Amino acid sequence: MLKYVTIFSALLLAFLDCLAYRRIKKSGVNILVRYFILLFLIVLNILPIAAPLLSFAFMDESNSQGVMKSTTVIFTLYIVFSLTRLVFYIFWLSSRRKVVHYTGIVFGSVVLLLMLKSIFITRTDYTIKEVDLKFPNLPASFNGYRIAFLSDIHVGAMYDKESELGRIVDKVNGTDADIVLYGGDLINIHHSELDGKTLQLLSRMRASHPTVAVLGNHDTGAYLRDSTGRKDNIDTIDLERKIASAGWVLLKDSTLYLHNGKDSIAVTGIDYSEDLLKYKHSFGAPEDFVPDGIYAGVDTGTFNITLSHLPQLWGKLVDGGYSDLTLSGHIHAFQFKIEMFGKIFSPASSLYEQWTGLYENEKGKLYITDGTGTVGILARIGALPEITVINLYRE
Repeated sequence: MLKYVTIFSALLLAFLDCLAYRRIKKSGVNILVRYFILLFLIVLNILPIAAPLLSFAFMDESNSQGVMKSTTVIFTLYIVFSLTRLVFYIFWLSSRRKVVHYTGIVFGSVVLLLMLKSIFITRTDYTIKEVDLKFPNLPASFNGYRIAFLSDIHVGAMYDKESELGRIVDKVNGTDADIVLYGGDLINIHHSELDGKTLQLLSRMRASHPTVAVLGNHDTGAYLRDSTGRKDNIDTIDLERKIASAGWVLLKDSTLYLHNGKDSIAVTGIDYSEDLLKYKHSFGAPEDFVPDGIYAGVDTGTFNITLSHLPQLWGKLVDGGYSDLTLSGHIHAFQFKIEMFGKIFSPASSLYEQWTGLYENEKGKLYITDGTGTVGILARIGALPEITVINLYRE
């Protein structure tokens, strides 16, 4: 669906560019200026074609970071100039009155400034968000237990990896959490993104317990050709080895017990298996997902926290009585979330039943973080990169 929306938007904008150029031509603008504008518009309309071509035609395991970063910069430029001139065209093409044209220039300039802010400021404005949650079955020893939860760093998509990742680690360590839980998509394309310096930074992410993580769809290599040129999943063994070398505990359809005093709670991690990969861009719940085997052997009645990269699994997890608290990421709020008049506006809200923040019913709770990194474009329009501190309390 997103693919078709993108194609429609690109065609609409190209059509508006044609209308704009016709008006410029009729206005008697100097021919050199006119040709410069025409060339500029042609280049802008080529960008959404050039980005995927660069990615799919030239990217392999050896150059994945460089090509992906270039692709992201190209697509970000396209989005910035598309939104800016779309707003300008709404005014400029609808009237020949100068006051309307000037209004279009003002609003277009505001959009441009907001987009620049989303790239250079909001994108790395790592925010600590505190959430207090109460549960009747939480063991007494875990009352006040602090969880630092984050997801979707997408290391390889960072513009300045060492600086940005270092700030995230410092933010997490400053929360004084009892444990750090990570919800998937640590890398963007390939395990080579986790170089020595990156692993050193990740190993600094400390709490009373080791950092516990699951894999996301980007961690599986599903977006990269292998050495034979096929669009297969790359081997994740190297990725898992590197995650372990940073001192993290990776849960793959397995459960870890946390002990505090005389009590314990369970943390279950759902692996991003082959069965889930076909749902990586799905908006609904996987119909054939059966969690029974994942929780086999987990003590019945034990308070359970489940890490699931896909939030769409929550319904089956709570209906089966498996999870008291599910923590997810994946959606990023589409990196576009505007709060106005007490309402939250985002394209994600029309596509997902649960897409940001806290959801709960009588059987359990779900928290979806907006993530800390970016994918697709180097911008966050209102959707602040988030590190969530979840405080557990006994009801």
